[in-house]
Amino acid sequence: MWTKPWNMKEGFLIGGGLIFAGLMLELSVGPVKWDAFAWPANGIVLAVFLAIIDYLFLLRKKVYAFQFIGTYHAAIPAMVYAVVLTVIMGLTRQQVNGTWLNNMLSFWPFVLIYVYLTVILGVVTLKRIHSLTSHLSPLTSNIAFLLNHLGLFIALTTATLGNADMQRVKMICSVGQPEWRAMEQGGGVKEMPIGIELKKFIMETYDNGAPKRFASKIQILTKTGKSIGTTIDVNKPYEVDGWKIYQYGYDTQMGAKSQITILELVRDPWLPLVYTGFYMMLAGAVIMALEVLWRRLRTATRKALWAYFGLAVFASLFAYFFFDSYNTKTLVPALQSPWFAPHVFVYIFAYALLGVAVVIAWWKLADDLVYISLAFLTIGMLFGALWAKEAWGHYWSWDPKETWAAITWIAYLVYIHYRLMSRAKSQQPGAKRLAFWMLITSFVLLQMCWWGINYLPSAQGSSVHTYSTSE
Repeated sequence: MWTKPWNMKEGFLIGGGLIFAGLMLELSVGPVKWDAFAWPANGIVLAVFLAIIDYLFLLRKKVYAFQFIGTYHAAIPAMVYAVVLTVIMGLTRQQVNGTWLNNMLSFWPFVLIYVYLTVILGVVTLKRIHSLTSHLSPLTSNIAFLLNHLGLFIALTTATLGNADMQRVKMICSVGQPEWRAMEQGGGVKEMPIGIELKKFIMETYDNGAPKRFASKIQILTKTGKSIGTTIDVNKPYEVDGWKIYQYGYDTQMGAKSQITILELVRDPWLPLVYTGFYMMLAGAVIMALEVLWRRLRTATRKALWAYFGLAVFASLFAYFFFDSYNTKTLVPALQSPWFAPHVFVYIFAYALLGVAVVIAWWKLADDLVYISLAFLTIGMLFGALWAKEAWGHYWSWDPKETWAAITWIAYLVYIHYRLMSRAKSQQPGAKRLAFWMLITSFVLLQMCWWGINYLPSAQGSSVHTYSTSE
């Protein structure tokens, strides 16, 4: 132990040490106070964080521990700990003012593990950039890597630190009376720079009386004298003076005769940076899938080409029939979005390929399928995040479904990094057997994300991904 070179034993000990340190912080200072990171504190923290990562990278040849941070032996245990802690989060009902396991986002061990993962991500990205600037590797073989890793780093850091600057309030507007006040998440009342008057509440229903559409025709007033008339629909927010206005609710007892509307107003100054990371990851996922396909098809035999064609047809048909059966139902307003089809189809396509990967896990083809499937999982997850921003005002809120999506995604990252760690070693029977069980475990977690979540007490009544639909 602790004899150079370090391996995953040391990696697990480091992660365990962070969890222990987190427990001590939880006991001594209480949960993480994210409100303390509002601007300019989050800007200072980001600058210091980037400086620390740069420092670790520059001294990696002098300090062995810093060099170890940029290895698979450090990354894999960190991701395993992240999966375990996030599974705990997915199994327990999360509450804003909950304690310990019921408020994982403010639970020090959870936060420290994800910060450690982000540090590893930053160091690894710098290593790859350095190899390019030193002409140690060609750019073409690193595009997908850099887009995925740097994009994820940007998204994680800016979304986490920028969350303290995000403002989300609800405004109850009545017919014929401008409203300038809104309710904050903590229950306080906030005077807004814009006022909203409800002109008419609009509601359409299916034959069974279920809502097909509800929207608000409103007049927006600003303190600078502007007056804007518009209609707010579910999935169709309106932006004015940096605030996005979302259709949130109405008087359900009055239904179509509702004289009030509930709007959510969101201000997110860090959103452009977060979206930069998202779009980089989307591009990286597409390029990664194309690279794997091109590399495999370029050297494939005719029999292998037919196998690839058959898998593509199977996954496409599976995704199509699943989506078609779901799409025949009467969709609630939240599902009536251009994002619905690509989000669901891409995810189910990835699920089908990952199911095949489990069946053929003893062949090399399984790794290629996992690579391609992970690319589609990434695309589906990001499509969902972009859709969520248009529907609910936040791209990621750790809803139970989102939590299990993150668990599944990280679990397959563990598998991929383990297979990459040492290609020679991974062909040995013991290593190959472990990889097989990692693949099985990841697929079980995927099933929890897909349909098992419907039976979890932690998701009952708390997930925005639970919809009531009828034939």
